[in-house]
Amino acid sequence: MRRELEWAPALVLALFTLSSCGSAENGATESAQIEDGAAAEVIEADDAAEDAQGETSQEDSRAPDGGESDTDRQVVTTAAAVVEVDDTREASQSVLDQVAGVGGHVEAREESTDDDGRPTYAHLTVRVPAEELNEVIDNLANFGDVTELSESARDVTGTVRGLDARIQALETSVERLLEIMSEADTAEELLQVETTLSERQAELESLQAQRNALGDQVALSTLHVTLSTEPVTEVQADGFVGGLQTGWNALVEFVNAVLVVTGAALPWLAVLAVPGGIATVLIRRRVSHRRRAAQSPPEPAEDPVDRASEYPEGGPANHSGHTATQGHRHPEEEHPKARES
Repeated sequence: MRRELEWAPALVLALFTLSSCGSAENGATESAQIEDGAAAEVIEADDAAEDAQGETSQEDSRAPDGGESDTDRQVVTTAAAVVEVDDTREASQSVLDQVAGVGGHVEAREESTDDDGRPTYAHLTVRVPAEELNEVIDNLANFGDVTELSESARDVTGTVRGLDARIQALETSVERLLEIMSEADTAEELLQVETTLSERQAELESLQAQRNALGDQVALSTLHVTLSTEPVTEVQADGFVGGLQTGWNALVEFVNAVLVVTGAALPWLAVLAVPGGIATVLIRRRVSHRRRAAQSPPEPAEDPVDRASEYPEGGPANHSGHTATQGHRHPEEEHPKARES
């Protein structure tokens, strides 16, 4: 009996351990199933998006032959017009009123005047409903002479359908991930599902923004209108008159270039004038001093031969004695006649 009681605690501990291991294995199995289910849902959503995009591309390639109606196609239209008017300010206001009347709006506006303050140029960028674009262009002739007109269309049907398919697939994926997240039992499972869900939501929002921008371009066409006053008739550059005009234009351009260079150099000349003037004065003084030194004759050096000729034989001493003797002659030598008498 005592031996049976001694084995009882060991038996209970062993049973507890086995039950704990079984619970852990079941939890791991359930976690793996949840993760596999989430991954499978994401893969299925991505495959669905790719399949939808591929089908869309095939449908677009078969659209011209299949006789698809124009109302189902998505087209981005852009137009530009140049109009010569008498008053650009009045004409631009008329264009803006017309655009507002059909439900459009202004994206950009630019105006300029001449030296006298008269408006001579205006450029407008407006967005109008696609179905009203032709009417707005036709009415431009009421404001002046339409000298240039261009229009281009870009078919984006395939791009729109591809975006719609990817958006739909991602929305399905996000909904499934939300369901899986609500069924998660552990923090690790919840973190993995949330990470995947954040990535899918970010991608979904990016695609939705692209789709909205493309839809706006399809719904509202862009029109660029340039308004200017009537230009002066240009002379063709041929013959005498053409050559004269070409030469005059070249002369005007040269003079303008010289004036520009002169205006740019004046501030520098003003700064360099003071040190340049000082340097010029110093250089002139130095040159003048050298000229004066070159013009003044040098003092002649004393010639030994001339000095010897001044003193007869006997040197300076004899010469001085001789001079003294000559200077004090005897009276009888000075007056020989008086001695004879």
